[in-house]
Amino acid sequence: MEISYIILAHKNPGQLTRLVNKLATEESFFYIHVDKNVPADQFLSAVGGKSNVCFIMKREAGTWGDVGIVKATIHALTKIVEDKRRGYCVLMSGQDYPIKSNDTIQSFFKKNDGLNFIESFALPDNKWDNGGRERMEFYKYNLTQNRSNYILIPSFLSGEFCKEIKGNCTNILRLIKRGIWPTAIVRRRKFPDYLQPHGGAQWWAITTDVAVGVVQFVNQHPDYLVYHKYSLLPDEFFFQSILQHLALSANFKIKPTITYTNWDKPNVPHPVTFTAADFDELKNQPLEMLFARKFDTVVDEIILDFIDSIT
Repeated sequence: MEISYIILAHKNPGQLTRLVNKLATEESFFYIHVDKNVPADQFLSAVGGKSNVCFIMKREAGTWGDVGIVKATIHALTKIVEDKRRGYCVLMSGQDYPIKSNDTIQSFFKKNDGLNFIESFALPDNKWDNGGRERMEFYKYNLTQNRSNYILIPSFLSGEFCKEIKGNCTNILRLIKRGIWPTAIVRRRKFPDYLQPHGGAQWWAITTDVAVGVVQFVNQHPDYLVYHKYSLLPDEFFFQSILQHLALSANFKIKPTITYTNWDKPNVPHPVTFTAADFDELKNQPLEMLFARKFDTVVDEIILDFIDSIT
């Protein structure tokens, strides 16, 4: 069974090389998107030229929490569909790593052929602040390109506008000084009524048949992508909502994610960047957890050596 890995990379070209080499089999293909905010040369040098590697030439800015990450994923899915790949598409970060062997990964997908793996829950849900309403109804504007340096502004037509605007006057002035006028807020943001919103973690694995459906849906509903221009973290509800919609008509099943992430460890930035001290935690993950994130070889490369020793 073919496995097409979509890898969103933005740092550590050497780590990307290690990831590709680890997952490489005769039936593995890699569709790599390099963040437009960073030079691509080192990534191309690291893994370019391999017959099973395709770099996505239409690059998007991978600013944290922005729609660029969604667009990059769509570009990769579109290329996979054009290449007529069969089997599964797996979305990964360049800082992910398999915690099971390639044989185990292949066996898992063969055994569960036809199932799709993504965290998905109907919104609103108390897993997210205010049930996720601000992500869908407020406008996200970046103050800088740095992570989490943004403001959320409600529509001018909403009852919350006056309250929120008072606390954000300084930041709005910062936007205007940069030549960014938040004129979009004169319109009310509303999640498209042809979908039921669902949310969940970004990383997923879907069949190529479902990938075809996703690409067709995006092409048929360009307004859906336009809507997400101002969404906060659209990568966590863009695809979930489409998949749940397609599942109703195509009658396919959705199962939980197969990528393990630790959001619970106290007193550290989240998600946890795994180190050698976390080896037992990763080694003891259940069979269905095939991958984990995140890793950083600048911080600790030994953890990858430990994982390689058991996979």
